[in-house]
Amino acid sequence: MFWFKQLKKIYVDRQVKNSALVKKILDHLPNLPVRIVSSLEEIQDELRLAPDPVSESKRMLFLTREKYFIRPCPCTPGCVSCDYWTLDLNLNCPLDCSYCILQAYFNHQPLTIAVNQEEIKKELEVFFSRQNKSVIRLGTGELGDSLALDSLTGQAVFLAGLLKGRKRSFLELKTKTAYVEPLIEISPSENLVLSWSLNTKRIINSEEAGSASLEERLATAARAAKYGYKVGFHFDPIIYYSTWEKDYEEVIEELFKQVPVEAIAWVSLGTLRFPAKLKEIARARFPHSLIYEAEFIQSWDGKFRYPRPVRVKVYKRIKEIFETHNSGDRLYLCMESSEVWRDFKGQNKKGKPEASPFPWLI
Repeated sequence: MFWFKQLKKIYVDRQVKNSALVKKILDHLPNLPVRIVSSLEEIQDELRLAPDPVSESKRMLFLTREKYFIRPCPCTPGCVSCDYWTLDLNLNCPLDCSYCILQAYFNHQPLTIAVNQEEIKKELEVFFSRQNKSVIRLGTGELGDSLALDSLTGQAVFLAGLLKGRKRSFLELKTKTAYVEPLIEISPSENLVLSWSLNTKRIINSEEAGSASLEERLATAARAAKYGYKVGFHFDPIIYYSTWEKDYEEVIEELFKQVPVEAIAWVSLGTLRFPAKLKEIARARFPHSLIYEAEFIQSWDGKFRYPRPVRVKVYKRIKEIFETHNSGDRLYLCMESSEVWRDFKGQNKKGKPEASPFPWLI
């Protein structure tokens, strides 16, 4: 994959230098210099001196041990929660999207891989023993692309094995790549959902550096669905521009030409939103980008969003298109208020959604 070519150095945490996974990764990248470090701070000291620390962080690989992995998805206070849990095995992402909020969230964080897999296994066992929800959704794509580094780590197959046989518990692997090869070599798991972030060709080409094309993503999703996997899609962030309606309709129509409705687990919708800090960083790093030049308002959580009428218009129109394919029930909103949910669904959403928001999965 192209991003391996941009790697400049590997850092190995002294605690894990004898790990089998560390050895596997180093064998895969034999020509890169390796440095043993005692802390993340040693790497951050180097990144602070870089002209563009965010870009430089994507050229450094850090193999380490993490203490904890599972947490509730950090839903913004005031938004309707979708009861999602994140499984954070990797931090940072080799792709470079102009709207990526990680640019503002991470403080000089190299591409980080947690190699202590036995502890992941133990924490998952405890997590599932404490859950009593009708549907549990867990995903690795919150703080990095789920599959971008998988050819190094083999995490997808490892996690699929840990989830196998757990009824009504779903692991989501979310990506902008076209890499699913190891998962096509094993028996498809009923509770593994392979998901793709989708956008218009215009936005992919101008704002999602390093990602697979729309054609590649949809072709890979169709391949996964045909093989027997449930698939998901995330239209997030939806970008509002002059031809947004026509362009997103084209994406959705192409999606349904390739992927059958019955293979779709869920589809999330979310418009562009960002903290003030991200706008400053992104404008410096992506001077060609025009997505921050639209009209935004600062909403209840301090983030900037399109005005509420714009967001509702976008969501309703996309819902109409999905309903023509008998799949409007697959949609949910990400990081939106109960008022917007009410306008979108025609009913009042308060707090968390119903116990079984995805009844077709049970």
